[in-house]
Amino acid sequence: MRLSIELVKKSQKSSILRCTREDGSITFAKLYPTLEIHDIAHYVVEQQLRFSNAFYGLLGKGYDIADFSLPRDTRPTALLPKNLPEEALVTEHLVNLLQTAYFQPTPIADILDNLAQILLEKQLQFPRKITQKTLHEMTNALKSFMRQWTLLENDEKLLLQFEV
Repeated sequence: MRLSIELVKKSQKSSILRCTREDGSITFAKLYPTLEIHDIAHYVVEQQLRFSNAFYGLLGKGYDIADFSLPRDTRPTALLPKNLPEEALVTEHLVNLLQTAYFQPTPIADILDNLAQILLEKQLQFPRKITQKTLHEMTNALKSFMRQWTLLENDEKLLLQFEV
């Protein structure tokens, strides 16, 4: 599965996330200002862990970005929290921890401990793919992509290729 991801920077208004699937179909959304990091962190986590059933994987399979923000009673059944794949749930928790660590530097061991505790509380499996090494690579990749994002001018794009 291949998905082309474009984050279009808009200085005076909401940036845009546009994803183009292998079949040429597109899904897009305006992003809340300064929250581009969330979608970039999703890319980093899902690509690094080769997850195909989290946010970008689900978009690649045909769901629309807007489907995730619909009121629960109008979402596609597969996107209701109780029906989401475990990869999607694990990813969301890890993305939130990486975002926090980006703004408030946190030792890798603490991120791992926090993730383990959250997943245990939520009765989710801790993926064996998540190690100190992979987490270090993810934090470095997130910093690199955020540097690229910061340097973009208005209407310039950060282009990412998602493949699993």
